[in-house]
Amino acid sequence: MNTPILETEFIVCDVETTGLSPSSNRITEIALIRVINGEITERFSTLINPEQHIPYGITALTGISNEDVYDKPPFGEIAPEISSFFGDGREKNVVFAGHNAAFDYKFLQHSFARTEKFFDMKVLCTCKLARRLLRRLRSKSLINVASYFGIKFDRQHRAYDDALATAKILINFLDILQGDFEFDKTSDILKFQNTRIYTNENKSPALKRINMSLKDFPRKPGVYFMNDRNGDILYIGKAKDLRERLSSYFRHNSELPPRTARLIQQVASVDYEITGSELSALILESRLIKQHKPRFNSAMKRFRFHPFLKIDIQNEYPKIEKVYEIENDGANYYGPFSSGMTVNRLLKDINERFLLRKCEAGKLKPSPQHPTCMYLEMKKCNAPCNFSESKHQYAEQVRKVHDFLVSDNGVSAQAMYEENMNRHAGEMEFERAAFLRDRLNDIRKVMSYQKVITPAINGKKIIIKCNGGSVTEFFFIQNGKLVKTFRAENEGEFDQRDIADELTETTDYLYFSLSKFVKHKFTPQELDEIKVISNWLALNRDRNSVFEIGEHHSKEDVLKFLNVGPAKIKNGVYE
Repeated sequence: MNTPILETEFIVCDVETTGLSPSSNRITEIALIRVINGEITERFSTLINPEQHIPYGITALTGISNEDVYDKPPFGEIAPEISSFFGDGREKNVVFAGHNAAFDYKFLQHSFARTEKFFDMKVLCTCKLARRLLRRLRSKSLINVASYFGIKFDRQHRAYDDALATAKILINFLDILQGDFEFDKTSDILKFQNTRIYTNENKSPALKRINMSLKDFPRKPGVYFMNDRNGDILYIGKAKDLRERLSSYFRHNSELPPRTARLIQQVASVDYEITGSELSALILESRLIKQHKPRFNSAMKRFRFHPFLKIDIQNEYPKIEKVYEIENDGANYYGPFSSGMTVNRLLKDINERFLLRKCEAGKLKPSPQHPTCMYLEMKKCNAPCNFSESKHQYAEQVRKVHDFLVSDNGVSAQAMYEENMNRHAGEMEFERAAFLRDRLNDIRKVMSYQKVITPAINGKKIIIKCNGGSVTEFFFIQNGKLVKTFRAENEGEFDQRDIADELTETTDYLYFSLSKFVKHKFTPQELDEIKVISNWLALNRDRNSVFEIGEHHSKEDVLKFLNVGPAKIKNGVYE
């Protein structure tokens, strides 16, 4: 199945049954959840009359009794609907997914066979993925893996709740496999779930060849370098756990993607550099890739799936579009968003509600002789191209679009989506309500830490605090660029007075130059850093602390955020 992951439909399935045997027992409940491009797009669930007795032990486990299924349809009656959900008769790239997927898959196969229908699909098991991606997690049960990702569900051993948790786990795994492992094809993941797992005692051939052990790599964040026999760098990567990340190459190297397999065949040695956090590893990786240009690297590849909205305000008549790259062009960039669906929905609503131009021209040059297009006839644009709308009137439309994106009240995307979400929920249209809820959460997540990237970020001063075990790192961002990184050891012989002095000096610089903004032209490296940091915030905000310094904040507020407040400094000594 050589289909791109982003174009594959994963149907997550969970069934509850009368027992463990797919040949002699029957399904009592089924739930199906469709996942496309990291998004849950459709759901189906129903109780099923198994046409056989449900044992008391099963009822105690699932809560499903004989009375619950007495008047429900048998499998034969709903088989066409289930088959249709999987894409019956359509040429689609669909993969069956589940936690311990073989159990659910075999029950469906036998159930369809009783209706004289053949059921055959590619199968992906999140439990198998957990064994390879979460090796340090002692139990790979659904509840344990869900807990690892912070996924909560109300009821265990009910089909819909278990399927929903599995779908969310799958989305996390797909993100890891695309971002960290650089898997592009669904076939890579299907092979990966069945790869042989090597141990320290049973070394992989690649580890034996380079004469290294996984124990040689620390369990710390950092950047690693894969070198050939001449010492030239073949590949640079980052890791939040160097040993865990490198083990993904050497522990499963029997079924690596072709490009990665070619890399491992040429590796003669591996070096690494420890950093204080995954964020600093990302920033260092970006710089080193630009510096060394290793031939196996595709720089910034992990961020290509997280889009931005762009308004090219540097032009007299701006337009709005979806982009995946930040450029040094003076435009407003909103994002990055976790989902392309959020950006598509925002674009659709903006184009319906506001009158920004939709023509292809990059820079509009209005003229009285300029012919109008269909968008004027459709009342989707006021034709600034032939001065039917003044520059001032058009600028007012741009301002309204900006407010629509960044505000959380009035005529705003957040207020509108919340209102529509509640309306659909009240009308029992839960699918539509869930879709809007996901869009709303994505927007709130982005706008909670930044309203807009460059140039409006020139009016921001941000501090990011990353706690990484024995180390805490502080990232000071001013006028859109990373101006300072400070690393404090949480343990050992580190003079705490140095922390206070360093942070006080830095906050003096940040705070007292608050209103002295200078228009800044970003270098390519600074643009890379902005993208790395903003994407990191969008995807990892809950794991870190972020403080945006405003005009109303005092230096004491900043020091309090840094945990070096006045109460901790006495007579110039940090206590």
